[in-house]
Amino acid sequence: MMKFALTLLSLLLVAEPAVGFITSHVRRSSHQRHSVSMSLKVGDSFPADALKSWGVSKKAAVLYFYGADQAPSCTKQASAFDSSLGEFKSLGVEVVGVRNEKGVKGDFADSYAQRFVVDEGDAVRDEIGIPKDLFVLGGRETYVVDKAGTVAMVFNDQFKPEAHVTKALEVAASLSPPKGKGKKFEFKLPF
Repeated sequence: MMKFALTLLSLLLVAEPAVGFITSHVRRSSHQRHSVSMSLKVGDSFPADALKSWGVSKKAAVLYFYGADQAPSCTKQASAFDSSLGEFKSLGVEVVGVRNEKGVKGDFADSYAQRFVVDEGDAVRDEIGIPKDLFVLGGRETYVVDKAGTVAMVFNDQFKPEAHVTKALEVAASLSPPKGKGKKFEFKLPF
């Protein structure tokens, strides 16, 4: 079975541009999802218990699910988010990397400024329906949620880990009004 999976994976990596529509997509309110699984979509509420336990309840946040610490593409993704952490913070958006307990490797999280959490037994991953990529790989999926916990973006791309950061920044910027551009209230004294 493992030999078959590795052969399938190597064939798909070579043919990735031809199958990109299967593994790469951004879901916003105006886009349809190209996958057949029933997972969390734009406009849905992210599980409140997870947001609370991960310290981002009532905060805008990027929650990116990845396979395992120290895997090459997972390290690229974590490094890309860490490099852009200042941009996210300036938008008032928290960044949280999520992996399961089997994916925790040594002191991986200690080398980054961002927060990492463990999804025990893939409970949240299963609850929100993150599909396995290529039938064997833990899905690499990124969510942007607003302060109310409503999903503003879902992005899935197993082969371009850095693209998760670019897409998340675009959506995060749309959640926050530009500085100095907020609503102005006029106040008049009654005399």
